[in-house]
Amino acid sequence: MVLCDVTEPVPSARTARRKAQLLDAFIRHLLRRGVSDVSLRPAAAALGTSPRMLIYYFGSRKRLLFSAIEEIRARERAHFMRDIQRGPPGRTAGELLAASWRWYASKRREPYLRLLFEVYGLAFVNPKRYRGFLVAMTEDFFGMMEEGLRSQGLPARDSRIAATLYRATLRGLLLDLLSTGDRARIDEAMTEVTRRFEHDLKTRSVATPRGEARAGETLGTARNVPGELRAR
Repeated sequence: MVLCDVTEPVPSARTARRKAQLLDAFIRHLLRRGVSDVSLRPAAAALGTSPRMLIYYFGSRKRLLFSAIEEIRARERAHFMRDIQRGPPGRTAGELLAASWRWYASKRREPYLRLLFEVYGLAFVNPKRYRGFLVAMTEDFFGMMEEGLRSQGLPARDSRIAATLYRATLRGLLLDLLSTGDRARIDEAMTEVTRRFEHDLKTRSVATPRGEARAGETLGTARNVPGELRAR
């Protein structure tokens, strides 16, 4: 999913290399300064180039900004998948959820999270302009979580409901962490979220054998929804 539909000629190797260098420098600039007041002239000065050269390589401020956001998203997704896959095999879904939290909530990720939520704010004000960003962010973590739930034996409908619930919960806890810095309290809350998550899976596995769940059983009654979800 691209954030901005742009058709460009294929650049030469030298041009592509210089463009990648400028993009990498601009990303570091965004992580330090944020996106709200980004303009070409100060950005170019910080990058040791000129506004004219940024226009030459990227076409416009909008394209430069969207290229940087898309690259940040791609890098973060790749880093997340690499680091999570380094863990021991055979982990439960709850352990994977806890590992995901530790990764996203780490001090190293804080600049990326602040930038992410800043772009979210811009997207809420102008959803049409940032539609690609909103769709891409949903596809990334939501898709991975939903797929993980289905691999644990939950039917498609249950997986979608649970993924929606827990993704929103994690996003809220990350906002709380960034705004308050109260890591002990929020980590304790996340431990409780993980416990409820495991409970949901166990409840569901008792209600529906894995074979039936994977066969795509149609869910139409409240009894088929995991216990913690029914409670809400």
